[in-house]
Amino acid sequence: MRTSILSVLIGVDGRVVGSIPSDVVEKAVTHLRRLKLSANTAIPDDLEVGYIPLSLGGAYPGLYLFTSPSRFVRPVRNISVPPEESHDIELIGPFEQVYMEIRCSDGDHNQSPRNMYQCQMGKQTMAFSSQAIHCRADQKLYHLQTPQTPIVRTKAYAKYSMDEFPLGTNAIVAVLAYSGYDMEDAMVLNKSSVDRGLFHGHIYQTETIDLSEQSGKSDRSQRMFRRSNLDKSVHSLIDSDGLPHVGQTINPNEPYSSIYNEVTSTTKNTLLKGSEPVIVDYVAVDVKNKKQLQKVNIRFRRRRNPVIGDKFSSRHGQKGVCSQLWSDIDMPFSGVTGMRPDLIINPHAFPSRMTIAMLLESVAAKGGSLHGKFVDATPFSSVKKSNGEPESESNSLVDELGSMLTLCGFNYHGVEVLYSGVYGTELTCEIFIGPVYYQRLRHMVSDKFQVRSTGTVDQITRQPIKGRKRGGGIRFGEMERDSLLAHGAAYLLHDRLHTCSDHHIADVCSLCGSILTTSLVQPQKRQVREIGGLPPGRVPKKVFCNACQTSKGMETVAMPYVFRYLACRISSHEHKNDPPAK
Repeated sequence: MRTSILSVLIGVDGRVVGSIPSDVVEKAVTHLRRLKLSANTAIPDDLEVGYIPLSLGGAYPGLYLFTSPSRFVRPVRNISVPPEESHDIELIGPFEQVYMEIRCSDGDHNQSPRNMYQCQMGKQTMAFSSQAIHCRADQKLYHLQTPQTPIVRTKAYAKYSMDEFPLGTNAIVAVLAYSGYDMEDAMVLNKSSVDRGLFHGHIYQTETIDLSEQSGKSDRSQRMFRRSNLDKSVHSLIDSDGLPHVGQTINPNEPYSSIYNEVTSTTKNTLLKGSEPVIVDYVAVDVKNKKQLQKVNIRFRRRRNPVIGDKFSSRHGQKGVCSQLWSDIDMPFSGVTGMRPDLIINPHAFPSRMTIAMLLESVAAKGGSLHGKFVDATPFSSVKKSNGEPESESNSLVDELGSMLTLCGFNYHGVEVLYSGVYGTELTCEIFIGPVYYQRLRHMVSDKFQVRSTGTVDQITRQPIKGRKRGGGIRFGEMERDSLLAHGAAYLLHDRLHTCSDHHIADVCSLCGSILTTSLVQPQKRQVREIGGLPPGRVPKKVFCNACQTSKGMETVAMPYVFRYLACRISSHEHKNDPPAK
């Protein structure tokens, strides 16, 4: 059977029975599926309608119908059926499933992993956590000072009263590779926007001091909050009742409370731990014990303004770290409106992650801000229909959002011509820019950074201790050692594992090779007269080997101290340390 290029084949149970023009085949497929759902037709309910459209390099196009029994089918709800009709469940076969036209929801323009990332990061936001924050005494509470309500929202946002606890801020986001500081999910923040309060936050931390728990039953009445026997320099920090002044800034290792013991007439101060200053937010006292104050809650407030290394995220799983705070004059600007972005992200964040909803949100929020109204982004809904306007002919979300921008004189695609803030020249391409609802997460570099030059060492191994709170270092492990060996960086390896770790000078007997049997011979004390007012000369050190009973062949060797510790542990098991081979 000869068919034209503008027609497709029709096959029934593997046999070609005719052809149909390609411009009406989609209408025929829709009509067949409606007849399947109707109870008044002879079309069987399990008819499989498999339509392969015309494509380049794909499967052979055609309309393939299957009526044979014993085929796998599954029920699928057909949303194109009017709600007043009761029959809307269609049986879909395996061949039809591959080429079935599935309508994705408007809020589902992202990969499912990105939606799951947002579900997790929504719990990690530094948000407006409580309306009664002035009455709470949480052990640790994150609070965003400048929250905003999103321009693009769903119906569930209003249903659950999310405006009472906002999660982030509407930031003007530009998508361009403006510098090398925006690679690999890094972002550039506008320093002037941050200075005006963008993403400012606080951490509230409550310290509870209970004298009844610190002391026994016999001396409960002997301990009390009082400022006694203290220097006058501390009076500016602690009031006469032994508690800090509200609004007072306290630096690390400074006292913030004073406990007086009447029996011993001594005063014990509670010092502030940590490495950053705090502000006393409020002091709450427990009035259960009417005779004497025994318990107080002191809440501190720590300023946490955005710095380099803090983590941010949009509502689409696009998380990133602040890499630079640029001044306003260096940011790109629009020649028409003069607007500068608050945040710059790299365009390479979109192709592999396919977060198209973030681009749609930017266009929708831009149109909503120009028209002065919120944009409904509820799945399976229309933006114009929710605003009481007639829907577009193409029934496309992009057309609805683009028309909102064109009515205000902006580009249909949401792009603008920007100029470089450094050179003042026009950028070579149009830049996609618009408002996006961004969240500041509680992962801050002030809580995670760890640095050490010199500090406390372990008493046994004489190596630096571990632990960020103790001022320790980061372990240089086996994998780091192997990487330096692979690169041939012998000097750097020696510096990390010896010189800057547990450098030790030991006396070794070259006759027996032992470092444990050597001892220093103390010279005899004798009176040395000073000649001409000069100090007496230094007596040379004399080392003696107790195993060889001689002082000859003594050498001085630099080694890690942990080797001496290992030799002591081995010798404790009565194993002799053989001299090293020469």
